[in-house]
Amino acid sequence: MKRIVSGIVMAAALLSALAMVGCKQDTSTASQGECVVSGICMDATTGAFLASVAVQGESVDGGVKSATTDANGAFRVSFTIDSSSSATFTLRKTSYRDTTFTVTIRSGSVVALTIKMSPTSAVNAGGQSSGLAQTITFLGSSAPEVSVYGVGGKETAVLGWEVRDSLGLPVDATHGVALAFTSTNGPNGGEYISPSTVSTNAVGQAYTTFNAGTRSGVVQVTATTTVGSRTITSSPVRMVINGGFPVQSHFSIAPAFHNFTSLTFLGKTDAITVLVGDMYSNPVAPGTAVYFRSSAGVIQPSSFTNKDGFGSATLYSGNPEPYNGYAAAAYGNGYEYVVARTLGQGGVVIEDSTLILWSGPGRITAMNPTTFNIGNASSQDFTFKVADALGHPLGAGTIIAVTAVIPPPPTQGQQQNQVIVVFGANGTIELPDVIMPGPGTTDFTFTLKDGAWDITDATPVNITISVLGPNVSNSLSYTISGVVH
Repeated sequence: MKRIVSGIVMAAALLSALAMVGCKQDTSTASQGECVVSGICMDATTGAFLASVAVQGESVDGGVKSATTDANGAFRVSFTIDSSSSATFTLRKTSYRDTTFTVTIRSGSVVALTIKMSPTSAVNAGGQSSGLAQTITFLGSSAPEVSVYGVGGKETAVLGWEVRDSLGLPVDATHGVALAFTSTNGPNGGEYISPSTVSTNAVGQAYTTFNAGTRSGVVQVTATTTVGSRTITSSPVRMVINGGFPVQSHFSIAPAFHNFTSLTFLGKTDAITVLVGDMYSNPVAPGTAVYFRSSAGVIQPSSFTNKDGFGSATLYSGNPEPYNGYAAAAYGNGYEYVVARTLGQGGVVIEDSTLILWSGPGRITAMNPTTFNIGNASSQDFTFKVADALGHPLGAGTIIAVTAVIPPPPTQGQQQNQVIVVFGANGTIELPDVIMPGPGTTDFTFTLKDGAWDITDATPVNITISVLGPNVSNSLSYTISGVVH
C-alpha cells in the first residue's frame, strides 16, 4: 500500500521550528455549533508579544479561517462545527520560523492558546561555518496526529529535523549528513516514511513525510546518521494515528444493567456505554461525539470517545417513567429504549439502541398450594412467583431462598421426622441481569420431601420463602404451613 507523496521541498517552508503551545485562561464564549480558537503569540526568546503574525487555521468540517495578531499578540478565529474535529494552524512572521500545530475543536467550546515562535536568528546568528554533526534536534510536525488511510482525514504529516554541531550551530553544506528515518512500535497497518533518507540542506535541516496506514495507534519515529565511526540518533518522536469515521457495523451500545431497579425511585443511575469503531475495526479518533436520548427518565445528552473508542452517559430514573407512550411499544409498560447516535463519513447517521427494563419493588405471589399434607416417603411440588408489580423480574443479585422448619421433639432425645427442600443450590437462587418474565426469572418451583421414612407420625412443617436484593428495602418473606408423615 504505497502512496506517492510529493511536496517535500515545500514542507521546509511549512515547518521550520517546533512550536511551543500551551493553554491559558480566556474569557471568550462560544455558542452551540461554534468553536472559538483564541491565542497569544510571543517571542520564544524574549517573551515579547508579536504583532502582525499571519494566522491561518484549516479544518475539514469548519473550512479555512484567517486572522492577524494585534499589538498584544492576540488573535481570534471561529469555526462552525456541529460535533468535534481538528484544526491545523500555521503561523508566519518575517524573521521567525513558521509554526504549525493541530488542536481539537468542539461545538460550543473555546480553545485558548499561548504560542511561542522562535526567531530564525536564534541559532548561528553570526553566520559562521559549523563543525561536525553532534546532535539531531526535532523541529516539529505539520500535524501531530494523522488519520488512518482511506477515511477522508489528513493521512500525512511533514516532519523536520535539524543537525547541529558541538556548539549548537546548524551544520552547513560542507558538514552536511544524510539522515535515515525509521518508525518503530507502530500498529503495523502499512504506515511508512517517504523518503526514508534525506540529506541536510545548507542550514542543517531535513524533512520527510510520515504516511498513515489502515490501523490506528501510536508510532515512534527516529532520525539517525553516521559521522566517522559515530552513530547519532535523535530522540524518538511520537506520532498518533487516529481512527477514521464511525461505521454502523462497528457501533455498539450496552447498559451496565439491563434490569434497571428504578421504578418509584428518583435519581437511580445506570451507565450506558458505547464502543465506536471505524471501517478498519479500529477505535475512532478520540473526541468523537456520541449523542444519547431516552424515552423515560433523564440521560446525559452527549459523550466523547476516548482513545479506545469508548464513551458513556448516565441514565437517571425520574419522570417520565416508562408507561404507556413512554414505554417500548413492542414490550409494554416498564420497558424502554435508550438510543445512541453519532455521524459517519458524509454526515451519515450511525445509530443503535438498547432495551432496558425499569423494575420496581418486589413481592411474592401465586403460591400454590398454600398448605400441604405429605404422606410418608412422599413429596410435594410447589410453585410461586417473585416479581415486581408489573410481573417483571427483579434486578441482578436478588437472592431467593426456601427453607423448611419443623418443631423440636416434645421429649429430649426422641427421634424426629425430617424434611428435605429441593430448590436451586442448597435452597437458594441468585438472579442474573434478566429482563423477561418466565421460568427461572419470575416463576419458580421447589419440592418438599419426607426425609424419615421410618416415622409415620404427622409432623408440622413451616416453609418460608425469603427474598433479598436491590428491589427490596427489607427482606420479603412468605410462610405456609402443613404436615409431613
